[in-house]
Amino acid sequence: MPVRVELVEEAVGDLGRYAASGNLERFLAKLVRLEDTGKDAGLPLGAGLTTWRKIVVGDRNWRIIFQMNPEETVATIWVIGDRDDAASYQEAAERVRAMGAGKPEAESLSAVMFRLLQKKKAKRR
Repeated sequence: MPVRVELVEEAVGDLGRYAASGNLERFLAKLVRLEDTGKDAGLPLGAGLTTWRKIVVGDRNWRIIFQMNPEETVATIWVIGDRDDAASYQEAAERVRAMGAGKPEAESLSAVMFRLLQKKKAKRR
């Protein structure tokens, strides 16, 4: 079932760093798959993050950490990061704690892509 993919502002920053490194296409392919497939695009996490899922990117080099809403119609991306033991998972938990309860401020994947392309064009000028 297709879902809407949204990124919290910090995850937009994460994605921007990978755009600068030339790895943006790898992440976009996984995010588009998440849009098309829904939660099954990722694997469930355990321990204190049982409602969370992860998507592995590259040769197990990076992680996309996301959470589905109860209706499973929206996937919120919390972290896009290096696979450094549990660092990505800890970062996700810290971001959630910092934002508090309720629905986080998030931006659609298409809006994020547009903003990244605009930034790239501005750098070329």
